[in-house]
Formats: sequence, C-alpha cells, structure tokens
Amino acid sequence: MKKIYKVGVVGLGVVGQRLISAFQKNDNIQIAAVCDNNENLAKETAIECGDVSYFSDYKELLQLKEIDFVYVAVPPEVHYDVVMSAFQHKKHVLCEKPLANSAEEAVAMVQAAEESGLVHAMHFPLVYEKAYSTIEDHIRKGSFGKIKRITLKMHFDQWPRPWQQTNWIGSRKQGGFIREISPHYLQMILHFFGPVKEVKTYVDYPSDPLLSEQAVIAMLDLENGVRVLIDGLVGQAEKEEIAFTIHGENQSLSLINWRKVILANKGEAWQDMKDSELVSSNGSLVEHFVNRLNNEEAILVGFKEGLQVQRVLEQLIR
Repeated sequence: MKKIYKVGVVGLGVVGQRLISAFQKNDNIQIAAVCDNNENLAKETAIECGDVSYFSDYKELLQLKEIDFVYVAVPPEVHYDVVMSAFQHKKHVLCEKPLANSAEEAVAMVQAAEESGLVHAMHFPLVYEKAYSTIEDHIRKGSFGKIKRITLKMHFDQWPRPWQQTNWIGSRKQGGFIREISPHYLQMILHFFGPVKEVKTYVDYPSDPLLSEQAVIAMLDLENGVRVLIDGLVGQAEKEEIAFTIHGENQSLSLINWRKVILANKGEAWQDMKDSELVSSNGSLVEHFVNRLNNEEAILVGFKEGLQVQRVLEQLIR
C-alpha cells in the first residue's frame, strides 16, 4: 500500500497555488490544511482542496498532528519563523526560495534542519526542467569547451509585474527582482560551476527608501576562474526578458525566459533547440520529495545549498 503524506500549505499566493496543483496531481500526497493571513483566501482555497482545514495563523496549522510536512510559500521575511516552528513540531519542510531574508537566518535554519533529522528541501523549479538537464548533459560531455563567460540578463519593463501586485514583492526589505529572480540562476551557477570567490556589485535604488532596486550591474568571480556578468534593469521600453547564457569556446547555450533554449556552435548563429532535442527532465519536485520521504533516491536542493545561494544573494544586494 502506498504511503500517503499529508501536507499543510502556508502561503496561498500565486506560487503557493501552483504547487497546490502539483500536490493534487500526486497520489502520494493529500492536502490536509491551508493557511494564509487573508482568511477569505484561506477559506476559498480550503474549499477548492476538498473542504480541508484552514487557518490564518500558521502556528495553529502546525498543531495538527496528522500533518507530515509543511510547504512554506510565505514572503521571505516570514520563512525563518515558519520553518523553525515547523522543525520544532517535527514536520518535514519544503520551502520557497530564497531560503531566508538574511544569511544569518539561513545559517540558523540549516543548523536546525540538520539537527532535526527531518527532510528539508527548496522549490527551485528549473532543476526539474528539460533546459536544466540539457545544460547538465552539455557540461558532462564537454560540449562547451572552455567556458569564456556566463551572463545573466534580467530586464523588466515593470516591477512588480502586473500579476505580482503584492505588498512585499516591490519592497526593499524583502522584495525586488534580485531576491525574486536571481536565486534560480545562482543555484545553477553554484551547482554547475562551483563556488563564488568574489562579488562586485552596483545597485541603483529609487529615492523612496521602502522601494526595491531599479538596476544592478554585478560581476561574480568563480573559484574556477570563470566570470559571471549580471545585468538587471527595471523600466526600460522593451518587453521583459530573462536570459541565462553560457559562452563556451566551442559552443554557447542560452536559456531565454525560463524554458526556451537556443544554441550556437563555433562561428555560427543562434538556433532554437527543438523540444525533442532537449534532454529529458529529472521528473518533478513533488515526485522527488515523496521519494526522499520514503528514504529513496531523490534530486532535491537542500537547505545547505540554499544557504550558499543566500550568501551570494546578500552580497549582490549590498
């Protein structure tokens, strides 16, 4: 008989709702309770999830003995409190990125996670996409040759975007595109190319001290000698574009707007890679999380890796 794991979802915004859908599609997971400080939203979501329990205070949700793990999808400033409390209540944890709202919080969370002996993982969706597997395959085969440079472009005509109008995503304290977008790509850089030795960063902020950054130009020096250039900008005319590019001596690859992959061989123009040319993905985050709960092999980004991302992120913001 398959083991059914019951999850409590804390945070019911856009991202939280996406993973709720993923939980509902998995036969090994049952949504047992939901929580949001917007009680009406919590009630509506609870009904949509089969009339489960709902709360506006996560501390009440964590009192439920039947919950096996907690999915933390609240804003970054609240990650620390919810995660630490979840460990105290002996709940496994799946947390959104970034891990915390400071490196100091992240260090404490890693320590608590390791001492708990519980499963802990982060939601980095790119890890489970074909593009990620394709990059991994090209690196393994040595297709790029010598890596000459890595670039990350994050350009937004508007921030927050129209579908992202919350009271925190545009705040300097815990929002901004550096905190929201760059962790996805910092995870890839650290995973594929190793540690960061030095960060040089120039960040432009608006005159209002409460609002998040408008631009960043940064350079990461990796321990392997490769340099990463980061170009972030808000308010330019053209449509939003996010591009992560690996410039190799023999071959270059660029991941555009999360899923589109283009490739250039030496001396040739960029060409779109067809879906059939991409390497199969690693499965889904939810599948791997269940595997780990079953003490089986799983591909997960743990809190320790999340801390490494957090440390680079904090240097970028400074």
